[in-house]
Amino acid sequence: MNSMAEGKIILSGFKLDPAEKAIIDNLIKNYKHKIQEKIGFKEIRLRMKRSLHGKTYLHEVQGTLLTNRMFKSKVEDYNLFSAISDVFEKLMNEAYHSIRK
Repeated sequence: MNSMAEGKIILSGFKLDPAEKAIIDNLIKNYKHKIQEKIGFKEIRLRMKRSLHGKTYLHEVQGTLLTNRMFKSKVEDYNLFSAISDVFEKLMNEAYHSIRK
């Protein structure tokens, strides 16, 4: 469907234990394939900031999707996996709607 070469994924600020890393790697791989099939991309950047609120961490995940245009999304959530999923969903929806216009 698209002729764009498979893009790269850049992560910054992710300090994870091996169990979290395995889950997040899998999550990112699934979204990478979805985006590649529907839209194509040059680059996806995810940046995580973590701040302690009481005894739990609040994760802020910022995402940038670079196709022929740039799309950005930011989500804050106590659940890191939900935050990453939400960022990917927002980026995909924005990019998909822009190419359908």
